[in-house]
Amino acid sequence: MKDYIRMTKPKIVLLNILTASTAHLMAGWTPASLLHLAVAGYLSVGGASAVNHYVDRDVDAKMMRTAKRPIPSGRVKPIHGLVFGCALLSMSAVYSAVFLNYPTTTFVLLGAFIYILVYTLWLKRRSIWNIVIGGAAGSCSPLAGWAASGGEITIVPMLLALIVFLWTPGHFWALAIRAAKDYQAAGIPMLPVTHGLKFSASAVLVSNVAAVISSIVIAAYVPAPVVYLAVTLPASAWLLYESIRTVHLSSIAHAWRVFKASSPWLAIVFAALILAS
Repeated sequence: MKDYIRMTKPKIVLLNILTASTAHLMAGWTPASLLHLAVAGYLSVGGASAVNHYVDRDVDAKMMRTAKRPIPSGRVKPIHGLVFGCALLSMSAVYSAVFLNYPTTTFVLLGAFIYILVYTLWLKRRSIWNIVIGGAAGSCSPLAGWAASGGEITIVPMLLALIVFLWTPGHFWALAIRAAKDYQAAGIPMLPVTHGLKFSASAVLVSNVAAVISSIVIAAYVPAPVVYLAVTLPASAWLLYESIRTVHLSSIAHAWRVFKASSPWLAIVFAALILAS
């Protein structure tokens, strides 16, 4: 059971649930709708992650970072992982359609579609733009959260989705800098493999600057912008400081610091939006 839970990538699931829940809380919610959104989100993101484990089992086996995952290590049979992931995705579609609404179901399934078909199957092994375009999968979570409230998609949920979209490349390129040898051995054209550390560090900085700017813009749309900025600006300064240091020093160690800082930054931004709303 532990291996199957691991295949759902719980940390990624929780971050997606946070972004979806933030949008839902901002748009209008009830305790029941928030619970249903969290369940649908776990089933969808967890199911897509499990299918990703199945599809990437060959390249995972070639990388030290992922070789001990349940399928490449032999603890879970590939077909069992695939069935598990597809079952979760099917349940997410039915659950969100029954307990939420069809627009939410659409965004839930769109996120899974982008992650599995666009990112994992199409772009990951073919293009340096893999994580940029594939990052749109995470943007579907706040859109699903907003749709679960029954409202129209306005500028606010679009900005929430934009924050996630702009954050994603910097987060994963920072990880890829540290794991460049792994990606090269697996034949995956991540940016540090194709363009080197210095260029990739600069790309991480550009991505993080864009994400921070988008997180500042949304302050104009929250009821308590001063509270929001008081919480988020120190975190943003920390993220940008580490990103600049990575460019200046061309340091793998500092790239890892950026990676470790980026998820907390996103969580702080969305938690602050809840606080300021």
